[in-house]
Amino acid sequence: MRQNFEWKVKRSNKTTFHLVCLMDNCTWKLRVVRRDEGTYFQVRSFVNEHTCPLEEIYRRHRQASAVVIGEVVAPRLQQQDGRLMRPKDIITDMKTMYGIQILYSKAHQASQYFLSLIYGTHEETFKLLPSFGYVLEQQNPVTITDLQCDEDGRFLYFFMSLGASLIGFRRCMCPVIVVDGTHLKGRFGGTMFVATAQDGNEQVYSIAFGCGDLENILSWEWFLDCLNGALGHIEDLVFISDQHASIKAGISKVFPDATYKI
Repeated sequence: MRQNFEWKVKRSNKTTFHLVCLMDNCTWKLRVVRRDEGTYFQVRSFVNEHTCPLEEIYRRHRQASAVVIGEVVAPRLQQQDGRLMRPKDIITDMKTMYGIQILYSKAHQASQYFLSLIYGTHEETFKLLPSFGYVLEQQNPVTITDLQCDEDGRFLYFFMSLGASLIGFRRCMCPVIVVDGTHLKGRFGGTMFVATAQDGNEQVYSIAFGCGDLENILSWEWFLDCLNGALGHIEDLVFISDQHASIKAGISKVFPDATYKI
């Protein structure tokens, strides 16, 4: 990578791994063969000299994959000012250290890869949701969580309402709740459902959160049903939202005695 040369695989099987330069007439090559007595490979030939012309050097470098870049920049994940490296920081870093100009998309993939090395993958995080919900309820009295999966055991919905938020709303807030949903960006997408109120300082007061696949009648009925179970019966309850038909249908079904305002 430092010299901006690229190679390609000429042969790869269980016993032989043969690399050559990307340019057909170049003499650079590396050939390794597995030894008979074990799983180790031995270098049989290595010509570490490129005879291809300089004008044929590719500066985007196919061997500078997102995984390789991620492992290279991982030790410098946190910068001197405390910020995590962003894709544009990775582009600058690779240009300065190796003279390689990479695309923003590859830098973004590299950042996602080294974050997965530090914090784990999204798939691993989803698997921790049952444990997270259990510990959250054990350590925070009155907290309510709910996890729903589909028939194949894959994540479908997750609801969370902290006990402190529920107690504060019941004791100190006007019985007016604003509900809305927002689309989530990222690999898996989905929708976040929120229920908020307004405190005495006219600040937003969070009551509950939920995550689901889509913003439809089924998902809103699930979220509102969880919210109803968390809040219990509240006199003169009022809901405020936009004109989303699924929200209106869900409130009419789950909170038939509540007042609905647009």
